[in-house]
Amino acid sequence: MSTVILAEKPSQALAYASALKQSTKKDGYFEIKDPLFTDETFITFGFGHLVELAEPGHYDEKWQNWKLESLPILPDRYDFEVAKDKGKQFKIVAELLKKANTIIVATDSDREGENIAWSIIHKANAFSKDKIFKRLWINSLEKDVIRSGFQNLQPGMNYYPFYQEAQTRQIADWLIGMNASPLYTLNLQQKGVQDTFSLGRVQTPTLYLIFQRQEATENFKKEPFFEVEASIKVIQGSFKGVLSPTQRFKTQEELLAFSFCFF
Repeated sequence: MSTVILAEKPSQALAYASALKQSTKKDGYFEIKDPLFTDETFITFGFGHLVELAEPGHYDEKWQNWKLESLPILPDRYDFEVAKDKGKQFKIVAELLKKANTIIVATDSDREGENIAWSIIHKANAFSKDKIFKRLWINSLEKDVIRSGFQNLQPGMNYYPFYQEAQTRQIADWLIGMNASPLYTLNLQQKGVQDTFSLGRVQTPTLYLIFQRQEATENFKKEPFFEVEASIKVIQGSFKGVLSPTQRFKTQEELLAFSFCFF
């Protein structure tokens, strides 16, 4: 009987190992001995996404290169591949997961953490109804929090919908990037703009917000404004009063019209 704890990254795995009684570092994993676990126990880890969506050319040769006539890119299915530079670690992780009787998902406690873990588990062919899946759900890597989390593991399948949601978002992002990037790039190249443009669901609007802020900064012009301020006298003396939250007016007329509403 063996238990495998799947962390998201090496630093996270090291934090878990350091919080447990005894750990031995191996190539790509830790051997663990601690009263919290009765089975043979290992901690292994990814480097973030060990598994990623396949490139368009994987599905059809016509999508290997950017051509307007080949768009849209809409595969009938979506395949996942091991990242080219992470094959060695994936093999280590996959072998441990396949042999495990219990798998503890211990990636970051969020949707993307679920996506990373379950993508690895499925790609490793380590999912089985005979296995026990548990979830470490903590938001700190302090030793006492880690130990408490392992003492109060949650049923792993309770969080499986988070993975399904995150993977759906991942595929949607892939479709936007793989279609919008060549579409804009090739159309602009036809108009003489010789560059490559990368578009994305988050990336593109974020860049536009930065552009808007830069434009506002470069075109900023000083303008006079008016604020309400009053000197208020009391028995002990006087103090200055201002509107809170602060409100500014472009003209004196606007300020007076506002003031007449209260006085």
